[in-house]
Amino acid sequence: MQYSIDARGIYYQQLNSLIRKAAESGETHIVVKNVRGQRYLGAGLTKNDLVLDFEGITGEDLAFCLGGPTVIARNHAQNAVANTMNSGTVIVHGIGGDALAYGMRGGKLFIRDDAGYRVGIHMKEYKDHKPAVVIGGTTGDFLGEYMAGGTIVVLNRKNEAEDVVGQADKTLATGIHGGEIYIFNYDLPEYMAGIGSSRVQPSHKELECIRPQVDEYCTHFGFDYNTLWQRDVVKLVPAGSRPFSKFYFPAYPVNTGLVPEQREMASPCEAACPVGIPTGKFLGYIRHGEYKEALDLIDSRTPFRYSNCGFICARLCVDACSRGKVDFPVRTSELARGFHGNHNVQKVDRCSGKIAVIGAGPAGLSSAYFLARYGYNVEVFEADNRPGGKMAQVISRERLPLEELEKDLENIASLGIQFHLGQWVDRELFDRLLEEFDHIIVAVGAHQPLVPPVKGKENIMAGVDFLKAFNLGESMDIGSRAVIIGAGDAALDGIEALTRLGLKPNMITMIDIQAPSARGEELQKWLNSGVRLMYPYQLKEATSEGVAVQDSSGIEKFIPGKPVAFIKEIPNLSFLPEELTMQLNAKGFFESLDDTGTTPHPKVSITGDSVGLGLVAHSISKGRECAQRIHANFKGENYVPEGKKTIDYFDLHLHTNKKSKDPEELTIRDEYQRCLHCGVCVRCDECLEACPREARTRDETTFSVDLSKCGGCGSCAAACRGGVIRMVPPDPPDQF
Repeated sequence: MQYSIDARGIYYQQLNSLIRKAAESGETHIVVKNVRGQRYLGAGLTKNDLVLDFEGITGEDLAFCLGGPTVIARNHAQNAVANTMNSGTVIVHGIGGDALAYGMRGGKLFIRDDAGYRVGIHMKEYKDHKPAVVIGGTTGDFLGEYMAGGTIVVLNRKNEAEDVVGQADKTLATGIHGGEIYIFNYDLPEYMAGIGSSRVQPSHKELECIRPQVDEYCTHFGFDYNTLWQRDVVKLVPAGSRPFSKFYFPAYPVNTGLVPEQREMASPCEAACPVGIPTGKFLGYIRHGEYKEALDLIDSRTPFRYSNCGFICARLCVDACSRGKVDFPVRTSELARGFHGNHNVQKVDRCSGKIAVIGAGPAGLSSAYFLARYGYNVEVFEADNRPGGKMAQVISRERLPLEELEKDLENIASLGIQFHLGQWVDRELFDRLLEEFDHIIVAVGAHQPLVPPVKGKENIMAGVDFLKAFNLGESMDIGSRAVIIGAGDAALDGIEALTRLGLKPNMITMIDIQAPSARGEELQKWLNSGVRLMYPYQLKEATSEGVAVQDSSGIEKFIPGKPVAFIKEIPNLSFLPEELTMQLNAKGFFESLDDTGTTPHPKVSITGDSVGLGLVAHSISKGRECAQRIHANFKGENYVPEGKKTIDYFDLHLHTNKKSKDPEELTIRDEYQRCLHCGVCVRCDECLEACPREARTRDETTFSVDLSKCGGCGSCAAACRGGVIRMVPPDPPDQF
């Protein structure tokens, strides 16, 4: 289905923005009507299945840096069509201007009629990309000047006898040092061939190599291809080594005035992760066999790289993975497990100070972990007889086996943290901690259950209590049926526990007042096994035999089964001093002054579930930020939150020739090969190979640019698969 845009009176930048937004929203055939000279149409787009259809006269630089789509110009085109094009197809139903296919390095360009001067300058082949230009009519002077690769075909379909490829002396293919030019049915004068070019008679096999492009031209424009192959063809190729090499740089005067700026950005997976795990950089280290650096990087973001990243995370990074738009996302959770090893966490600083942490859940342990790495003396007070919080007490052992959680807990404890287990903190103990410690972090988990305030609520079992009892192996009478109230992730843990206690999935019903928030794959697995899901239904009454519910139309029904509620829990913060309990909101959570857990008390921070519920990953992030802010305060510095700009969707290079049909085709340790490394430099050196003047160099992980050689052509930026390199004005100077 076509999506239409009216370009009349729209400035080219705004028009391009509309096209990009339509492509990003999933449109695959975009028709742009009433085009009147707008520039850069289709520039930089990379969706292979996208078709851009332009009606009117397109402006200069049509399909600049195109990376996959098909671009159709239904009329004439102006200068610089397919400039620096990487891949895709451009079809012009008319004449083309000057400087077509400048620096083109992949894809196909078809011009129905004539083209202007300087077509194919600096065309090049790049890895398995071989650009092809087919011109139906004639061209001007300087065709194929300094051409380094690819194929140009001039069909001369009207059988012109003169001026088929210009007329100036020694301008045809001057300086050619790669690629080939085919000219149909033209008695090429000897004086036209430029220095460095050689005229040859193509073989039948060579003509067969260009037949697919010529036949495709005929298909696009309705031309009889049989008549073409009856004509004589002349071919121009490089005469020998690269001509004029001593003049290429630095004396070669062309310079755009731009310089390459190299700056890493957050990839879509990193931006989606609540903890901010830089997966692309992690896989970049693995790519180079730098496993210690890879694990150090993850340890700098989370103490739960194994149990959370590997087992229970909601995998928002997978949902955002750019590779998923090619075949299937990178399997980051399996990588987190596969590369765990026996890596020891190291301290990174030596700071003095004594800090107490109340609560040994994900947030409390994260705060303790980072502060211990900074060198502080940290003591953790936990009411339960083991650390881990809900990860140890509530989450099902199917999702997170306890022995796997222990691997991360051992790493945390190895930093010298002192644990006080089975220690309930009341007001008296809290006051004593205020005197003994330099700072207190309150990271109490939300373990106080809430049940719906309906008639018979005493018949409803709290989900958090049910899961704790189950994980402790306590015996429970659940009857022959169960009704799960709530359809979030915790409810899935409840279903897992119920089935392990003997209930069959078809004896379990889930109800919710809204659409389920549980993880899609896990939820679907249970639905496929027989669990029944009903929403939107409002709970009206609960009995020991089941629940009465009402749908959106007011119809009531009774659902038999033992009711178990997985809706919400709140923290028990009764031990806080009055000045802090006044900051509790109506829902029972502390209203922090900022995202780092700041409170009105200078020696107290509150974080994790105590300030609001979320994923385990959210708690880890809150705990880390809280620790970082406290560390900055102790050092007398202003805390500046970590921040990194997310790479723009249209700067991603989603094209790849290595598509996988099935995850089972690759071992987990080969996954780094599939990562597109969006926004991250992985030292692939493709930018070095692309630089025509060898201006870029690399020393280990540091890139440098010799500005006396760099002409600002942008080849390095076009080659950068991660979108790390941008061409910018040189003032003010920046780091390269």
